[in-house]
Parts: sequence; structure tokens; C-alpha cells
Amino acid sequence: MGIKRFAAGVALSFLVLSAAQAQEIKADSIGSGTGHRNERSDSLRILSDELKQLKSQLDAGEKERQVETVWKRKKYWKLGFGIPSIERTDGEAMTWKTEFAVSLQRGKTAYFHSKPLWGMVKFGIDYGFMDLSYAKLKLKTAGTATASSSTPATSPGSNPDDGFDEIVSDDPSGSLLSLAGVDLGMHKFEYGLHVGPSISVNPWKGLIVAAYFHALPTASGILENDSFSYGFGCALSAGASVSYKAISVGVEGVWSSIKYKQASFEDDEDDESSSGEGSADLFGTKDFRLKQKGPRFYIALRF
Repeated sequence: MGIKRFAAGVALSFLVLSAAQAQEIKADSIGSGTGHRNERSDSLRILSDELKQLKSQLDAGEKERQVETVWKRKKYWKLGFGIPSIERTDGEAMTWKTEFAVSLQRGKTAYFHSKPLWGMVKFGIDYGFMDLSYAKLKLKTAGTATASSSTPATSPGSNPDDGFDEIVSDDPSGSLLSLAGVDLGMHKFEYGLHVGPSISVNPWKGLIVAAYFHALPTASGILENDSFSYGFGCALSAGASVSYKAISVGVEGVWSSIKYKQASFEDDEDDESSSGEGSADLFGTKDFRLKQKGPRFYIALRF
């Protein structure tokens, strides 16, 4: 009996010990699994943060490329069509209408800052070394009285030699070409530069709206048969344009006041008879001033 009790006690102790060891093993295994899960969770969180950072960098780079694409078109060619009006501001009052006027301009915009302000605005300066224009003119009004046949488009009592005689009257009847039956009409040619500030706004994707003010140092010439006049001055222009990618359309106002000189190859018989020095009047110049203003519409290619 005593032996049986001893054997049962030993067996019970063994079972208790085995249960305790099993419990410890189970607890260790549970703790180890939790630790692994925590490590994996930390790794995933770090990887997710790195992916977010990488995506943010890629988005920022793509945005910079888009901004650069929108603003990279700084050079331009403009083909314009105008309807300017011209009037004489000294001597007899005269005005001309434009039958046809065309212009070609080349330039570039230099921006003051690389990144647009507020994500959409840039200030810059436009400049170019070529602004060609041509206009065919026709006399519209001259003086207030009926013109005589001897001095076309002049009023009685006015001096027919007050400058720009044949050109302003649009009547080259006294020219050598007219005597040969040739009438080339009246034409104005101009070559200028342009420079001035501009502001550009990019409200949506590749769309840019710009406004500008330009000064245009200009050399001008007027030809009517064998009569030629030339002048130099500074024209001004102000305008606005709308561009989408490479194509742009715009309108600008152009105004100028230029003093011309007309070469004269005719002697003055009155002066010759009074002074006896006709040879001194064989070659001379006559001065006059013309004021021009009017709109100019254009289509431009930007690149």
C-alpha cells in the first residue's frame, strides 16, 4: 500500500512538471510569434514610408517637367496684318488710309525668374532685332478746299513746296516714271527693333495669356514712283496674346510720330531768278512729320 502511494505521488509530480513545462513552451512560442509579427509590421511601415517619399519625389519631378514644358517656348515669330491710319502733323492737314499692311517680327522672351510665382505668373522682357513692315497707302483727305490741277491736294494760297509734295498728294504726275506711263503707287517700308516688359500667366495646362509694352526704334521709308522720303523715330506698342503650346494669336496697338526728309532734285525757278544761284537748289531736302496709329493683329509661332 505504501509502495502504491509512493508510485502515485511520483507519477503525479511528473505530470505536474510536464504540464508546467508545456505551459512555458506554449508561452514562449506565443511571445516569439508576436515578436516576429511586430518586426514585420515595423518593416512594412518603413517600406510604406519609403514608397510614399519616392512617389512624392516622382510627382515633384513630373510637375517640374510639366512646368518646364509649358514655359520653355521663349522664341517667337509673328506674322501680322494691320490697318493703321496716318496723318501729317505739320504743314497742311492730310490723312492716308491703308489699303494693305503686313508685318513680320522675330523675338525672344527672357524671364526674370525660373519658377513661376504662385505657380502661374512670370515677369520678363521681350526683345528682338527684326521687325519688318510694309503698307500700301492711299491719300484720304488733304486740306479743306478743292485741289487745283497744278498743285494737287493743296488749298489756294498754300506753298506747293512745303515738303512731301508728290507723295502726300498721291499724284506723281510730275515724276519721270509717270511721264513714261508708270504709276507704282505709294508704299511705306519700315525696319525696327523692339524691347519691353511683359507679364505672362499660365491659368491652365499649356495655355498662356500675356500682356506687354514695347518700344520700337524704327527706320522708315516712303516710296512713290521716283520720289523717296526717309525718317527715323521710336514707335510704341502695347498688346496682349493668348498662346496654347506652339500657336499664339494676339492684337496690339502701334503708334509713332516720325520726321521724314524728302530728297529733291528740282531747282526752284523763283529762287534762281531772284538769287541767280539755281545750281545751289539742284539738290535739297524737305522735312515733314507723319503720325501713325492703329491696331495690328497677328498669329505667332512659339518654340
